[in-house]
Amino acid sequence: MQPENAILQSTAESFVGLGEVVKSASALESLDDIDRGQVQQHFPNQLQGQSVQNHCQVFVEKKMNLTLTPISSAREGGAVTTNNNTINRSARSNAFVAVAEGRDQSKGSFAVAVMHLRSLQIELCQFVDSAEFTRLKARIQVADPQEIILAESCNEKGSSTVLADALRTHFNWANLSLVHRRYFNAAQGVQLIEHLGNKEVSHLNSSVFEKDLCMSACAALLKFVEHIQNVCFYAHSLQINYCPIEDCCIMDIGSWQNLELMEQSKNKPSLLSLINFTLTSNGFRMLRSNVLQPCANEASIRQRREAVTDLVQDQHLFEKLRQLLSRMHDLDGLLTVYVQTPKETTVQTAENLIKQLLRLYQTLSMVQSLHNILKEAELDSQLLKDKRESLADPRLTQIIDLLEEHIDPCVLKAAKKNSIALRNQKCYAIKNKISVKLDLARRTYEELLNDIRENFSSKDNVRIAFSISRGFHFVWVCRDPLRAILPPIFIREVRNRASITFTSRNMIRYNDRVEQAVAEVMIATNVIALDILEQIRPLVACLYRAMDTISTIDFVCSLAMYSVSAETVCPITGNQIVIQKGCHPLLNLKSSREVVANDTYLTVDARFAIITGPNMTGKSTYLKQVCQLCILSQIGCFIPAEFAIIPGSKFAFYVSIIITSNSIVNLYYKRQRNLLKFACKLPYSIISCDSSFISLNSRIICKQGNKFPLPVLRQIFSRIGHNDCLEKNQSAFAVEMTEMASILQYADEQSLVVIDELARSTSVEEGIGMSYAISESLLKKKCFVFLATHFLDLTSLGATHLAVENFHFETAWKDKDNGDEDCTHTLMKGPYKGPVYGFELADLSTFPVKLLDRAKEMAERLKQEGEKNRKTANDVVRQRAILRTAHRLRELYISKKKGEMSSILHSAQALRNDLAETLEELDAE
Repeated sequence: MQPENAILQSTAESFVGLGEVVKSASALESLDDIDRGQVQQHFPNQLQGQSVQNHCQVFVEKKMNLTLTPISSAREGGAVTTNNNTINRSARSNAFVAVAEGRDQSKGSFAVAVMHLRSLQIELCQFVDSAEFTRLKARIQVADPQEIILAESCNEKGSSTVLADALRTHFNWANLSLVHRRYFNAAQGVQLIEHLGNKEVSHLNSSVFEKDLCMSACAALLKFVEHIQNVCFYAHSLQINYCPIEDCCIMDIGSWQNLELMEQSKNKPSLLSLINFTLTSNGFRMLRSNVLQPCANEASIRQRREAVTDLVQDQHLFEKLRQLLSRMHDLDGLLTVYVQTPKETTVQTAENLIKQLLRLYQTLSMVQSLHNILKEAELDSQLLKDKRESLADPRLTQIIDLLEEHIDPCVLKAAKKNSIALRNQKCYAIKNKISVKLDLARRTYEELLNDIRENFSSKDNVRIAFSISRGFHFVWVCRDPLRAILPPIFIREVRNRASITFTSRNMIRYNDRVEQAVAEVMIATNVIALDILEQIRPLVACLYRAMDTISTIDFVCSLAMYSVSAETVCPITGNQIVIQKGCHPLLNLKSSREVVANDTYLTVDARFAIITGPNMTGKSTYLKQVCQLCILSQIGCFIPAEFAIIPGSKFAFYVSIIITSNSIVNLYYKRQRNLLKFACKLPYSIISCDSSFISLNSRIICKQGNKFPLPVLRQIFSRIGHNDCLEKNQSAFAVEMTEMASILQYADEQSLVVIDELARSTSVEEGIGMSYAISESLLKKKCFVFLATHFLDLTSLGATHLAVENFHFETAWKDKDNGDEDCTHTLMKGPYKGPVYGFELADLSTFPVKLLDRAKEMAERLKQEGEKNRKTANDVVRQRAILRTAHRLRELYISKKKGEMSSILHSAQALRNDLAETLEELDAE
């Protein structure tokens, strides 16, 4: 018996009562070095007089009888169920970004090259940006880089220094590296792409190679990564894609914050966290990039909606896919060992290679199960069909067969996932009798473990444990670890509230020999693993496709999960934004109170909505609601509403019956083999019984037959909030005007603009004048606009501009006798005409009552005078009504088809009757 063993036995016997390992719930909570979950599973009641040696996790190697208790329970080798918090942490992008700035004639142009270190995918993009670098900052923010590469200015009097300062200030968490400009070489970039890019999975046409800025950014990025990461890439191993900015809906970083798209604090939810049900890191990154830059490709949106619809309708398929994804490793992390090689081989690189081979074998087995699930399902979605075909690639089966020839499947079936189990999993990953050197190294390793078991057997409360950092050591569980005395032969003691961890010199010598034996096993295994890798590397394209398939299915499943977790509807297609009873996504699921649903109505001829109303009635919330619903629609998700015509894919929609008596419209739409009925109550008067279009308040919603063609939004602008900017030394009004200048520069017909209380940070006269000028400029650009304001004078724009519509949030009386009002948060048509508002909040403060009464009196007098000045002549209103009817008749004539003349005449008659009623009301006034 070794001296340490005898001392352990005598020490354990000399202490009375130390056999009590855990005596109470508080003692159980103090076990820092023991897996509490395992202890609680075995001891649901009070624990007394029992040894941890008999009840903690036990790893029994099939070729030895060694009892070990793990200190670290890291699950790096097993397939475990992930959660959203784990995904968010692991999906933090380890991206490198290179930025190339145009000079001379190309000044104002920028190129961005992004490489994700986990997936080793390279994305290229080139665009023209403003002096504020709005699009550039948004593109870099989506990548969420840890390193930004920029060319040195070389003391030039250009904008390079300005750009570097702007990026350093805005992305303060990322490291900004300035490299010599010679590394930004376009010709070298073309050569590197042709040499390293895999043509099967890279989508680059000849026009991309002519973009010198893109090529130079890519050259600098690849050289920098090779130098910093100390790796070399294999030929034709990288996936390089060009991502045109036209395929994305552009939003600036300020809009992300204003519209609550990203989490700004732990206690404040966001749209991303609301719909995040992803189970893989790559799926989360795909979801995040789509929320921040929604898709603007109509075909892609249509395919996503069809895929979500398939999953919503087939709950069995949906559940099986999510269950399988929860047990699947990310392929993007596995690809690093197949496309790059370290410049030197170490034990750590060998262990990593073996671990990745085991994960690849386990993941590809699940990929086969994923293909079988999709193969058995009846799919209508072309997107899911394409992904199913990609999983049928015979090269995936070829890789699995290759791995099965060399890898022992028993190591993946180990029940325990503790430290010693993970080490043995790597040591015994390769089958026996493949390498004599490996078999001999394993035998040496087994003999050392047997010696440790024989010479250091566990006694009572003192047991042998293992961890990656300390190796084999002793753990003594005692009642009072802080005052217990250890013999001097034990060293490196660590005391906590429940136990003492220590070792001895003899144990340290055994640990050194064990580490040397493990290193020999790993080096011998690495030789076989490299041979396997050489055979897999030519097939890497199918792994890229499988990775894309897994992330896309995870992304679609996340959208489907949100769609079934709330009352949602699939948006259909139209050339306007019409939402029936839409709800704010965050309030719809997070609020404990009943959420008020509101309608949204913007068309080509009524595209400018002015919203007025008292404070705290919901104007700002409504603006965010509209934007969030449009974003959900364009990423392919269902939205919380009863009916919606929002930018998205084309959806065949057939209007069958329209009942005018009680303002109920019954809509029947057919999607392939499914015939569904949709009924909703509209707050507008329905004046048409025609099946070719619906007219609400003399506005045509559906034209050109039975389909709703709607342009996809390509830009979303928001001007919400009234804060100054100390960094730029700008006041709140200066910040507001700067942002509005950018909106006026880039807004077009496919843009949505939401503005909250324009020009409130200056005088009333200047604010109204500035609001008028900006509104008229936006009207000329024909973009969709929501403007919330307290300037009631702006409502007169509706009398002179046909495209302007006035809405307001009304207030309801709770106690009319006492003058108490309550906000209904309901959007109504027309400008606000209620009492003077804003004093209710002042009443809640300690403001003097006399001053409040005087203020109310003056406000009421000014309001009455303003109403007299704003009164519009009847002839202007009559002209407006006639012009609107003429516009409807023109649209009706354009949408006519052969054989529909009777319905056209019927609709024209309805429009004429509506005009007659309007003129009669004006005459009555």
